[in-house]
Amino acid sequence: MTDPTLQMYLLAFMVVTTWLMVFWSQFRKMISVKLETRNIEDVARYNRLKRIGGWYWAIFSVFGIMTVIYAIAPDLYFLFLPLDMFHHPVINTMGLLILKISVVWIVIAQLDIDKELYKYSRNIQSLSAMELVNYTERKLLSGMLVLFVGYFTTITNIIGLLLVIVGFVIHTRVFSSKATTPC
Repeated sequence: MTDPTLQMYLLAFMVVTTWLMVFWSQFRKMISVKLETRNIEDVARYNRLKRIGGWYWAIFSVFGIMTVIYAIAPDLYFLFLPLDMFHHPVINTMGLLILKISVVWIVIAQLDIDKELYKYSRNIQSLSAMELVNYTERKLLSGMLVLFVGYFTTITNIIGLLLVIVGFVIHTRVFSSKATTPC
């Protein structure tokens, strides 16, 4: 795959994934989930549920900046310490395939989260119901981790490697923690 084609695909993937995450966030705000209980504390706890934590947004943002620089200003790409020996059409194609899988994973996770939130919103005061919603939200975080691996595989560089390692550490911490909100 030629670099201009790869640049176009990476930029398109970044736009699509950003749109998917922002769209669902806005969609959730526009359509309120009807609550049978009017207990303010329960509603506040429900509203504090986060789909994507701050660390994931930070890593996603750095990958976004990296993608924009790679696609629009490739002369500045050296800032991310590229590993040119991994710049091969087969590796780039594998990375694009991982990106496609991650986009599908994110869409499925978003749909699943919305379904679970609607289903359990009727029993918002139940802690076990909210734990199940939290588990479903973690699917989205797994999809984002796959997205990070896809970007790293496609445009391999040292900064991307560090971001993927940080993502794995955060992901491990989220899955092993007993907290009900993702990192």
